[in-house]
Amino acid sequence: MNKINAWLKKYSWAAVGVTIVFGFAACDFIDPTKVENPQTTDENLRGNGKGATTPFLVGVQERFSDAVEDLITFTDPVSDNYDNTSTFISPQADFPADIRPDDLTLDGNIGGSPFFETQELRALVEFALREVVPNDPDATNEQRAELLFYRGMASLLLAENFAGAPIEENGRALTPAEHIQLAIRDFQQALTTSQHNGFVTRLYLAAARAYRLAGDAANANALADAAIASGPADFVFFAQYDAENNTNAGWTFAVSRGTADLQPLPRLDFLDPKYIENNTPIPVLKMEEAHLIKAEAALSLGIVNAATQYLGEAINLAKSRPVAAFADRDPRRSRPRGGAAQAGPNAAPVDGLILARGGAVVQAHPISGTSLDAGAVASLDNPAEILRTLYQARQEIFYYESRRMSDLGIRLPMMNREIGTNPAIKPGDPGTFVIVPGYIPAGDGLDRFTVNGNATIIESDLNQILAENRVSPFTLPF
Repeated sequence: MNKINAWLKKYSWAAVGVTIVFGFAACDFIDPTKVENPQTTDENLRGNGKGATTPFLVGVQERFSDAVEDLITFTDPVSDNYDNTSTFISPQADFPADIRPDDLTLDGNIGGSPFFETQELRALVEFALREVVPNDPDATNEQRAELLFYRGMASLLLAENFAGAPIEENGRALTPAEHIQLAIRDFQQALTTSQHNGFVTRLYLAAARAYRLAGDAANANALADAAIASGPADFVFFAQYDAENNTNAGWTFAVSRGTADLQPLPRLDFLDPKYIENNTPIPVLKMEEAHLIKAEAALSLGIVNAATQYLGEAINLAKSRPVAAFADRDPRRSRPRGGAAQAGPNAAPVDGLILARGGAVVQAHPISGTSLDAGAVASLDNPAEILRTLYQARQEIFYYESRRMSDLGIRLPMMNREIGTNPAIKPGDPGTFVIVPGYIPAGDGLDRFTVNGNATIIESDLNQILAENRVSPFTLPF
C-alpha cells in the first residue's frame, strides 16, 4: 500500500474508493468491487464521483508499472536472457518445464506475483470504466481512452506470458488467442475515443504488437506503418518508477543486490545492466518494434530486400539510443570476464560482447542496444539466416523487457490461488500448466555455456532453433 500513498493523499475521496480495489482478498481479485470500508457504500461512491477518474487513472498507471516490473524479473530468467544464480527468485525459473502454479514467485506474495499484478491491473481498469467514469461528470475522452489502452495492455501481457487466465470472478480461463482479441478490441475502441497528443503512436504500436501475435501480418504491418507515420522516429513509451515509492525491481535483482541474483547469457553481457538506477523506467512500446514487425511481415512474403532494409532500420534506431556510463562492481564470479562469445557450437566467435567488470566503467543501454550491424544485415539473402538475425535483433533490442520468454513460445501457468478458489478451473485444465515447446532445451539448458580458452560457447543458439522450428502456436506468427 505504501506505493500508492503519494497519490491517495492528494485525493481523499479517491483514497476511500481505491482502498476497495487494493484491499480485496486474493480469491476476489478478478472482481474488486466489494466494499471493505464500513463507512463507505456502493451508493455513496456512485453519488460522489466528481473528479474521481483522475486519481484512478494514476492508480492504473501505478499498477501497470508494478505488473511490468514483476513480469521482467520472472520471465527474463525463465528465458535465455538471464541465469538466476540466487534463490531469492524462484529456483524453478531456470527450469521452464518444472514451473508449477504453486511456484514461490508465481504464486507468491500479493505484491510480487506477475500473474496477480497483471490481473489486478485489468481488474482496476474494469472497475474504473464500470463504476468510476460513468459517475464522474469531469471524466474526459482522453481519460476513457487511456483506461481502454491499459486494459488492452493487461490483456496483451496475459496473452504474451500466460497459458490462460480468467477475466471475471469464477470465470473460465481464456486462451492467449482470446486475450489477444480482447486487447485488439480495446486498442481499437481507444483509438476511436481519443487521439490526443502522443497517444496514437503508443496505441498503433500496441495494436501492431497484438496483431503480430495474432498472426495477422497485414494488420500488424499497416499499424506499424501508422506508428512510423505518426512520429517521432525515436518514440518510446515507458513504465515509470520513482526512487521512493515504487522502485524498478529489475534494477534491484540485476544491479543492487550483493548476491548478483541475475547474470546475463554471456553473449548478451554487453547489454547488462539495462537499468542502472532504482527509478530507471522500463521501455514497453518503442519504434524499433514497428520496423521489426515490417521486417518480419516482408520476410513472410518472401520480399528479402525489404526485410533486410526494415531490419536495418530497427538496428540503426537501437544504436542511436542514448547510453549511460556505469561503474559496474559485479565481479562476475564463475562467469567469463572477457574474450569472445559464440552464439552456438557452430557459430563464429564475436569479440566485444563480454565486458570487463569489477569496478570498470561499462556503457548501459536503458532503451535499446544491439550487437548487429545494419550493413552486414543488408548483405544477407538467405531467408533462414535473415529470420535467425531477426530474432537475435528482437532478443537484444527487447532485452530485459519481458519479451524473450514470449518469443520462445513459453507460457506460464496461472497462480495456484486462482485454481484453488475458482470453481470453473480445475488442476489440469488449460492455463493451469506451463507450455514449453519441444525445441526448448531440457532442464536449465537455456543458460548453459562452456569456456574453451578465450571463447565462451553458448550450448544452444535459440535464435537458430527458432528459425528452424515453426510449429509453436506462439512463435514465428507470420
